[in-house]
Amino acid sequence: MKPLERYWFGDVALARPYLVLRFVLALLAFDTWLNMIPQGAKYGVGAFNVAHFPWFGSFVPSASFYLGVLAFTGVLALSQALYRPHRIAIVLVAAGYTLGWTCSLLDSVPYHYLLSLYLVCFVFFPMLSARAAFSRSDQAPRGSVWAYVLFCVTTAIVYFYVAAWSASEGEPYWLPMLCCVGYLVASMQDRVELPALRMAAPFLVAAPVVFHLSASQQGWLPIYMIGIAAIVFAPVQWIHGLGRALTQPGRNLVEERTEGSGIDERASQVFYLSLLGLVVAPMISMFIDLPGVKTGCTLTAIAMLLVMGRQLYFTPRWRPLWRVASLFGGCLALWVTMAASNARFDYYHEGALDAHRRGDHDTAMMLREKADRYAP
Repeated sequence: MKPLERYWFGDVALARPYLVLRFVLALLAFDTWLNMIPQGAKYGVGAFNVAHFPWFGSFVPSASFYLGVLAFTGVLALSQALYRPHRIAIVLVAAGYTLGWTCSLLDSVPYHYLLSLYLVCFVFFPMLSARAAFSRSDQAPRGSVWAYVLFCVTTAIVYFYVAAWSASEGEPYWLPMLCCVGYLVASMQDRVELPALRMAAPFLVAAPVVFHLSASQQGWLPIYMIGIAAIVFAPVQWIHGLGRALTQPGRNLVEERTEGSGIDERASQVFYLSLLGLVVAPMISMFIDLPGVKTGCTLTAIAMLLVMGRQLYFTPRWRPLWRVASLFGGCLALWVTMAASNARFDYYHEGALDAHRRGDHDTAMMLREKADRYAP
């Protein structure tokens, strides 16, 4: 095998792509709800909008459209983090998140594009179950995962551009450049023929940690990048042990429920219970009291039905119910997040201030009353 082929298609510990995908999806869900939803009140005001791309400039998203996209993206992303992800669902998450930030500059966060690139990489990740990623023994499963290598190379390229920009501004650039080099070599550390690199890789995590803790950065970018670095650079024994501990309860539950094979008399019961769950889960959004959220959660249930496809009836035993349970978990997490945070207050408060500045006092009063209902 040629060196370039060995770099892209050499073995990596399957625990790394498993944990990276779920960590980013789960964090992205709460990021969209807590940091992007409060900005939604500015959308569709006065038919004004400036999109990220000129060809998108004629589209003016409303607040309900924007919040619906965020609800759809967040719930679907979290549901994929809770249970074995599906490639179609990851495609829909990538499309929804990218649509959310490209349709307008009203919510312009520098790392939006990076998360979209990560989601595109995730589309080509292996859709691993916990049993495939974490063996019962101490030996961590390995395999060729070129999309994970692409994920690391994408991260390295971003750090290279940060280093180049720092150099052009006359600022120190050695730390982001070290991060770039670290990610280029980190994807090779799990290969048996490179024991020296396996020993050196854990020390390379210091570069991204120090960089993101010392530099002034917007939003949750440091949380994303430090968490990703911890998974990418940590020794495989640590990652494998952590993954086994986190997934042990779920693996035990699934294994107990999926013993045996074939379609039995319970297949029809699973079918009807799954359909009932797909109908009931979006109803949780009725308690959130934000425009567009009910539509977004309903579209998420429809997307989950598309993901399940023929599996809904023809897959034996309980597997469809676990997907519906993950949808319930996503909708419930959205409700709890909105109830426990100031996101709804911030949304209505910002909308009231904007309406007051525009002289629309009736709308401002209505939004102010809403904000008072959710005041901390």
